Amino acid sequence: MNKLAAVVVPVLLIAGASTAHAQSISSGWTTYRAQQQGQQAQPVSTASSDGSSPTVAASAYAAQPVQRQRVEQPRGGFFVGAQAGAGWVIEDIDQRVVSVNAGYRWQVDELTQVGVEVATGRLQDTQWRGYEIPSLRFSSVGANARFNFGPDSAWFGVARGGYWYADGDDWFGEGSSIDGGYVGVGIGVDINRHFNLQLMYTAYLYSSPYYNDYDGDRVNRADVLTLGGEVRF
Repeated sequence: MNKLAAVVVPVLLIAGASTAHAQSISSGWTTYRAQQQGQQAQPVSTASSDGSSPTVAASAYAAQPVQRQRVEQPRGGFFVGAQAGAGWVIEDIDQRVVSVNAGYRWQVDELTQVGVEVATGRLQDTQWRGYEIPSLRFSSVGANARFNFGPDSAWFGVARGGYWYADGDDWFGEGSSIDGGYVGVGIGVDINRHFNLQLMYTAYLYSSPYYNDYDGDRVNRADVLTLGGEVRF
């Protein structure tokens, strides 16, 4: 698996979710939206004072404007997520990654939520040309925000960033630890009121000679691409 495949496969999956959403992917989501969009119409009596027929009265009823309630977007609250995908500490060498995160977001305006998150995960070990590429355990704490693409859209963007720390074995089997900052962006789609799917790219930055080189003054980067789900409460 190379970087191209790791990008294409999750994109196809999230695109499939988009197609399914267009065909009412979730009856729960459809029911939720329908409840928020209750239609109201002014009744018109079938009996008219000028002796017009019931057909004319029915037409007058149909002509009444439909009043719609504004759709309520998911509000702020606690969330828990799980992700899986691929990571690259050394370019073109894939390592599987699994992670979980949790946090809280506050509603800022109709389309925006911002909050805090904590996360932990593991970059699994692998083999490359007979060499053992060791695993890496990492944790992070930072900010998390989501931005809906419209008041009636199930699609939204995600941004995250903060501090991260990791420990594991280096190439020589000795314990090693690194830390730095991380930034991430992604896109997601709400399946229903309490669950969504997210495709995320996260860059973990550090100035340690851990994998990439032995110049401690150089800022290195580990790339992670994941597809995951989030539950909101």
